[in-house]
Amino acid sequence: MTAKLDDYKRDYSVPEKTLVWQLTGPGFANFHIDEIPVPKMGPKDVLFRSDSNGVCFSDVKIIRSAGEHARLRNYDIENEKVVPGHEISITIVDVGSEVDPRFEVGDRYIVQADMPELGTAVGYDIWGGMIQYGVFDERVHKYLIKIEEDIGYSQASLVEPWSCIEASYRRADLQEVDEVVWVIGGGGPMGQMHIHRTISLKKAGKLPALRDVVVTDVSAERLAAVQERFAAAFAAENVRLSLLNPLEDGFDRAMKKIAPEGVAYSVACAQIPEVVTDSLKYLQRYGVCNLFAGIKRGTGEVSLGDIHYDQITLTGNSGSKIVDMERVLRMIERSEMDSDVSAGAVVGMKACSEGIQAVADGKITNKTILYPQLPDLPLTPIQNLPEIVEFSEDVKTELQAGRWSPAAEGEMLAALLD
Repeated sequence: MTAKLDDYKRDYSVPEKTLVWQLTGPGFANFHIDEIPVPKMGPKDVLFRSDSNGVCFSDVKIIRSAGEHARLRNYDIENEKVVPGHEISITIVDVGSEVDPRFEVGDRYIVQADMPELGTAVGYDIWGGMIQYGVFDERVHKYLIKIEEDIGYSQASLVEPWSCIEASYRRADLQEVDEVVWVIGGGGPMGQMHIHRTISLKKAGKLPALRDVVVTDVSAERLAAVQERFAAAFAAENVRLSLLNPLEDGFDRAMKKIAPEGVAYSVACAQIPEVVTDSLKYLQRYGVCNLFAGIKRGTGEVSLGDIHYDQITLTGNSGSKIVDMERVLRMIERSEMDSDVSAGAVVGMKACSEGIQAVADGKITNKTILYPQLPDLPLTPIQNLPEIVEFSEDVKTELQAGRWSPAAEGEMLAALLD
């Protein structure tokens, strides 16, 4: 660790002002960066530094919908403003006089953003992580999970999406006898996480019967990204990876050739109800459909009789619980999981909106990590970072192969921190 990075990690001073992204109405035209005084901390608050924040498609939905979003309909966006960002890795830099003594300056935390007991959430009506320095009041304290080991900032931010992935299998996981898995709409960041999980389980010997994984997407670019990223891993495990566009002629024939008896397990990452309901006809008897995408309430029709007689399992997931996040965090701390496999691009504070827009447009095929303390870092795919930052040779080689790591993050921060 360089002295510069070491100094940053142990610098708990608080500036007078902070950069923050605020939403005041629907659309990207109403999402803007401001410099404001650092929010004032009360006796029951903690003041934090935002070290990294993963960009989520939920952020896109918030910006597009604003006050029409289900979580924000009773919130005064124009005056109170929304600060998105819930995949947060923070360091506490000050604590109020009445705060629980378990919170200490220098402690690192991640946040379980959804607080169902209170009907609220971080990154919605509670300001989130797209700020350099912020305050969490006592409502949030119960939902802060302490980082016990010195893992990377991005590794910590990516606990949240990975815990959603893991939580989606809680009720119905892949089985040893499953031969064919289908990831519907699998070319995006979350779909690729499901793909990575599946081949990792095969590698670990937990899916001995797995022979085929089908990934469908309407984007040729996303399918190409899946091919580039996963082809070698699948070949090493003797599992066939089939990449199909469901809009092209021959899709039905291809599916029936790959899985003549049907698909054992499907993960629906597509948000179009008709696409998901149509996919059920490809499930085998006793098959499972994991409804992972953000499908609007009240949409989609299924045949209960078909589900009953074909003994199909439908399981839904729209997030994770604090126990899921803590479980995944500890796995990362024990090096049993590396959440950084999901990182595809980095962005600094001033280009944050550009990073979110790229996610909205599907231009980034893996997760984008915001580094609020790097104001001038442009939106950059990690394989292109060596063009703007000088890295050690080993790290440079890894980056050019599209692999992010705590070492790469550390060298980037050391080079770019003021």
